Amino acid sequence: MIGSVIAYLIMDVLTLNWMILVGTLAIPLVVYGTLMAGQRFPQTERVEMGVSYKNMWKAVLRPLFLIMLFCMLLSAATELTTGQRISSLLEGTGTAPILVLAFINGIMAVGRGFAGPIIHRLKTTGMLFFSAIVSTIGLLLMSTLNGTVLSFLAAAVFAVGICFFWPTMLGFVSENIPESGALGLSIFGGAGMLSTSIFLPVSGWLTDRGATGHEILRYTALLPALLIVIFRRRFHHGQAPQGPFGLTR
Repeated sequence: MIGSVIAYLIMDVLTLNWMILVGTLAIPLVVYGTLMAGQRFPQTERVEMGVSYKNMWKAVLRPLFLIMLFCMLLSAATELTTGQRISSLLEGTGTAPILVLAFINGIMAVGRGFAGPIIHRLKTTGMLFFSAIVSTIGLLLMSTLNGTVLSFLAAAVFAVGICFFWPTMLGFVSENIPESGALGLSIFGGAGMLSTSIFLPVSGWLTDRGATGHEILRYTALLPALLIVIFRRRFHHGQAPQGPFGLTR
């Protein structure tokens, strides 16, 4: 959120050289490095559970893990592909796209900070199901509405939808496949970043074929729409948790 505002000030208000903008990336790098220096990392759940290295690898080959890994690609692409192409996707809507991105990330920061009670009520699969529905609606609204007020309203809906995707996906793995340990979480994080390498070229290809930003947003909405189908089974109170397609641990 802060980075988006800084980018707007440097590039749109002060019209400074783009290298100055890139140079600001060093600031959080130094801050994070200082905060992490001397910290002790706790043992992973896998080590605490006494799960062997071999069984950790077996855990990441389970059907539930692989299906959720596919879902991670879709959920991360819904968030990251849209965010990275926000300028071209919202071109002509009468808004400053970078400020819309700051607005989206601001809502996500607040939402993730107060996610605890919501997660406890909906459980992880319920939260993912909710996120898929709201993300789809948000993308469809963004692909339809124009003007500053309506564009920010649509962005707010989209932000609520993608807010819980990434952390809840990791939480699902940690809760339901803890034997996968740090390897499982790392694979999911890597898959989330990899998703942009898969879907950004597709988005660019659609642009080259003459698709407008609104049309690309509608195509992108197909990703969370597919997740609605996959996440249709929720965690039910008092029952054993079920993942997509009824798969359990």
